[in-house]
Amino acid sequence: MSMNRQQLARAIDVGRSSTLNCFETTKDIAGIAATIADDDPLGPLFRNRYLNDSIIFKVVDSITVRGKRQHGVETLVYFPYNHENMYEGGDSILVSDPRRAEKLLNKCGLDMNREDKAEDGRWDVQVMEMIDQLPTLDPFLLKCKAQQQGIEDRLNPAYFNISLEEWNRIQKPIREKIDALVRKALGMEGDDIATDPDLKIKIEENISKFLKKIWEARDIDGIEDFVYGMEMPPDRAPELFFAWKAICYYQVQFSGVEPALRRLFAWIGDPKTALPVDFGGLRTEVQGQIKRDLKQLRALFRENYLSIVNMLEAYENSYRQFIDENNPAPFKNFLSEADTHYVDLAACLSSNSHAINLLQDQIGRTGAQTTSDQHRELLDCMLGVFGIEPQSADLLIAS
Repeated sequence: MSMNRQQLARAIDVGRSSTLNCFETTKDIAGIAATIADDDPLGPLFRNRYLNDSIIFKVVDSITVRGKRQHGVETLVYFPYNHENMYEGGDSILVSDPRRAEKLLNKCGLDMNREDKAEDGRWDVQVMEMIDQLPTLDPFLLKCKAQQQGIEDRLNPAYFNISLEEWNRIQKPIREKIDALVRKALGMEGDDIATDPDLKIKIEENISKFLKKIWEARDIDGIEDFVYGMEMPPDRAPELFFAWKAICYYQVQFSGVEPALRRLFAWIGDPKTALPVDFGGLRTEVQGQIKRDLKQLRALFRENYLSIVNMLEAYENSYRQFIDENNPAPFKNFLSEADTHYVDLAACLSSNSHAINLLQDQIGRTGAQTTSDQHRELLDCMLGVFGIEPQSADLLIAS
C-alpha cells in the first residue's frame, strides 16, 4: 500500500475503526501512571518499545471476481520517522509478510532466538497475530478477541477505549439474539417449557452455559451436540461463533451509522456541496477529473452500501426463518460461511465509515464548501479508502 501525506494524516486522525495509535495510548498510560505516582501493573500493549511507538492500520484490499467484489484485509505496522510529526512518513511492515521476523529484528530488535528475550518476543507476536485476525480495530471487537484468547486481563483497558456503559449497550442486543437462537435450537424457548421451579433453574443454567461458550468462542467442550446439530465443523466452530458475534455487532453499528451515510450520499450527490467553490475557474481537464472521481466514489459508496444491506438482510432473514418459522436450514448455511461474510461486511462498513469521518473532519475544519486544493485532498483520501492510488505523487509509506 502507499499513502501520501494527507492520507496518512487523516488515517491517523480519523480512521477510528481502522487505526490503533499505540504511540499515543502508550504516552497516555505513562502520563496517568506519573500523575498517580504509581506504576501501571499492565503497562503498554507490547514489550518491545518500538512496537509501542508504532501505529497499526487495517488496510482493505478488494478485487472483482465474476462481477462480485471480494475483500481482503491486511494489518500494517507503521513506524514514524518523527514522533513530533507522525505525518512526515516512516517505515512499515505487514503482519502477514513472510519476512516479518527478519524485518522486525532489523527494525525493532525483536529477536525470538535470544533466550533472555524469547518470552517478550512470543508475547509481542501473539498480540500482533491477535490483531491481525480482526478485519477492523473497533474497540468492541478488539476486546472480544482478547477475551476469546484469554488475555483480556493482561491488556491495558486504555487500548480497548470503550466504557462499560458502551460495552453493555452494544453487548445487550447481541446476547439477546444469541440467547433466542440457542433456546430455539435446544427446544427451550417460551415460558411454559417447565412448570417445576427446580427444572426451570436447571434449564436456565444449561442455556447460560451454552451462551457463555458461544460468547467466549474458545472451544466447544460441553456443547458438542449443539455444534453438530448446527452442522458446524468442530474445528471451525469457535471462529464461526466469533464471526456470528461480529456480524451481530456490525448490524448494531450499521443501524447507528446509517443516518451519517445518508448525509454523505446527499453531500456527494449535490453539485452545490460536492464540487469545490472555485470549480468554474478550473481548467477543463481538471474539471473532468473531479467529475470522474466523484462518479467513481458515488458508485463505490453505493456498491458498499448495497453489499452491507444485502448481507445483513440475508443474515436477518435466515435468523428469522429459524426463530419464527422453525426452518434452520438458511441460518445453518449462512453460519457455515460466517467468517467470510463478516470480513466482507467489515471491509464495506469500515470503508464507508472512514469516508464519513473524512467528510466530517473536512467540514469541521473548512465548512461544507471547499477550495479545489482542499477538495483534491479530500477526494484522494476517499479514493485511498478503496485502494485507489492518489493523484499526488508524494508517497510516504509503502510496504
